[in-house]
Amino acid sequence: MELLLQLLVAGVWTLALVNSLRRLVRLARVSHLQRWDSNIRVRSGLNRIWWWLGREEFWHPARYDIAYALQISLLVFLFVWHMAN
Repeated sequence: MELLLQLLVAGVWTLALVNSLRRLVRLARVSHLQRWDSNIRVRSGLNRIWWWLGREEFWHPARYDIAYALQISLLVFLFVWHMAN
């Protein structure tokens, strides 16, 4: 039972992280690299990601993902605490 609850909390946080990462990559418009030998495209893509990390347009929706993960984690904690008592 404990393992299942730990996996549930880890899964919720993983989904929040993946959702935020997908949003960041979409905002930065980073496409798949066509040529691995081109360091210029890699650098420009990483610069765009770094730039978006400082923008409110990325963090505003990411806050909701983090709040949702915190809410689910708190609900799981309260559920387990109630079952233990």
